[in-house]
Amino acid sequence: MGFDLLNMGSQGVLTAQRQLNTTSHNINNVNTEGYSRQSVVQSTNDPIWWGGNQYGTGVHAAEVRRGYDQFATNELNLTTTNLNYASEREGQLGRLDNMLANSAKKIPEDMNQWYDAIKGMADSPSDIGSRKVVLEKAKLVAAGLNDNHKVLAQQQTETNDILARTLDRVNDIGRELVDIHQAIIKTPTAGSDNDLLDRHQALINELSQYTKVTVTRKNDETFNIMIGSGHTLVSGTESSQLKMVDGNPDPRQTQLAMVEGKSLKVIRNDDIGGKLAALFQFRDETLAQAMDEMGRIAIGFSDSMNELQSQGLDLKGRVGENIFHDINSPETAAARALIPKGSTAAVNVYIDDIKALKSGEYQLSFDGSQHKLVSPDGQSQTVMPSGTPPKFSIDGLEIEIAAPIGIGEPILIRPTRTSASEIRVTMEDPSKLAAQSYMSSATKAHGTADLQVSTPGALREFQVAISPDASQFAVLDMKGQILQAPQAYPPAGDVTVNGTSFSLTNGALGNDVFAVNLNAAVGDNGNLIKMQDVQTAKLMNDGRSTVLDVYEGLNTDMGVQKASASRLREVGLVEKEAAESRVAEISGVNLDEEAANMMRFQQSYAASSRIMTVANETFETLLNASR
Repeated sequence: MGFDLLNMGSQGVLTAQRQLNTTSHNINNVNTEGYSRQSVVQSTNDPIWWGGNQYGTGVHAAEVRRGYDQFATNELNLTTTNLNYASEREGQLGRLDNMLANSAKKIPEDMNQWYDAIKGMADSPSDIGSRKVVLEKAKLVAAGLNDNHKVLAQQQTETNDILARTLDRVNDIGRELVDIHQAIIKTPTAGSDNDLLDRHQALINELSQYTKVTVTRKNDETFNIMIGSGHTLVSGTESSQLKMVDGNPDPRQTQLAMVEGKSLKVIRNDDIGGKLAALFQFRDETLAQAMDEMGRIAIGFSDSMNELQSQGLDLKGRVGENIFHDINSPETAAARALIPKGSTAAVNVYIDDIKALKSGEYQLSFDGSQHKLVSPDGQSQTVMPSGTPPKFSIDGLEIEIAAPIGIGEPILIRPTRTSASEIRVTMEDPSKLAAQSYMSSATKAHGTADLQVSTPGALREFQVAISPDASQFAVLDMKGQILQAPQAYPPAGDVTVNGTSFSLTNGALGNDVFAVNLNAAVGDNGNLIKMQDVQTAKLMNDGRSTVLDVYEGLNTDMGVQKASASRLREVGLVEKEAAESRVAEISGVNLDEEAANMMRFQQSYAASSRIMTVANETFETLLNASR
């Protein structure tokens, strides 16, 4: 009897002691981040039979249970991923929005100064001083657009650096998780080290900031940890590594890949979630959009001015030459198409119509029988290149396939991506600014043909008449005398008569007549007036927007995206706080509850100690009775 009492008393003391130790552990770690409340689960000992009756044999501590709920934790992981995606996106958009806000005044001011200089030159077209001012203001516009692109390109580089550093941390977390898994396996009862599991969950929480995480338990009490949509980062005691690899065909557009043995598996950037997804989206979508729109502004401005130059005469009576770099120079046209590494394909992209020009990226491919083109809006269509070399037109572009595209090779076409960095003033002599308009009027013209003088010569005034059936054209003087006999219309190239060369496009109707007067008039500023009109001309977006409207539209869109990201972050914060509350209810330490437990287990300890005392007294009484 005494022995049974002593045994039960000692077990009660030990159990109460473990309860007190665990309660103390909870209190000590109340401020430890990631700590989960622990509780001792008590269980009765196996009973004994005596005299046909069952007698209890006391209590023991069955296990130390960690306050944990898989569903609540999964919800916290998901809300952490969503919040960090929204927060990172808001931050990146905020920096870009600030940059655009700083340049929102500079670029319009630079262009307005250009137009003011044109207006000043129009008052005295022959004044070299006013002409020099125009060229200086042109350089100012080009420099502003160059600087803007440089800032965007720098942000692209910085984003790539952040991506690389983030991946380094993700890989470190993977290795740390493997170390914990190895420690779990070495635990006498695998999976029972609660503090180790807390460290494990803390790493999962951090990993959830960077990417979407899925955790499943294995039979050996370790875990499978997958990121994104099922890409295994850790499996038990083995981990994979993530790395950034050069994009193809654009090496600067690095891609996320997982190392699997000796091979690499590329992971889609939109398949990852968290901070990583926000960084990829900012680099590949937001920055790309900003670069494309700034490039479209540069093209719209420079090409419209170069076009007007070709329609006027300079101080020496010559047809004006380009002020800015030619948007369709051979090197520029070739650079708009990105060719995969190792490919022998060659594609040139020329801009024919700035009104129809769109921003964004096209993808051209060849499947062995047909050429496919995916537009920036994701629409796919079959295109039919024709001619030698084969070419086709779309969205104001003429795309020329100078060398065949290999089967399955993706050709990326970016018509405006780098144009803001390419705009520059190529004119050095201010006397070459074409202030005077040469007369190239059409009478009885109902067609769409266009006549432009490329080289003025001895012939200063003439007419070009289209035959009644529009199959021929003739060059006449102003009195109607034939200077060049009728030839087939449209001409194959430039037409030269008495040293003067001109081009005549298709589209004229029968009996159309074009009149040209290349005689310079002192003080004529007709072409400068046309240049001023560009300020308000609807040259972009199919004739709906001015050049500066495009810039304002970009600013507005970035502001809308930032506001949307801010709202998403606010929603994400509320959801994460709710998830944290649910986890805290299950895993958090409540000091009031622990204080009550401390008193309760202290009383249990004292009562069990009293059982041991009674057992000892009973045993002594029995001993004394036997003497």
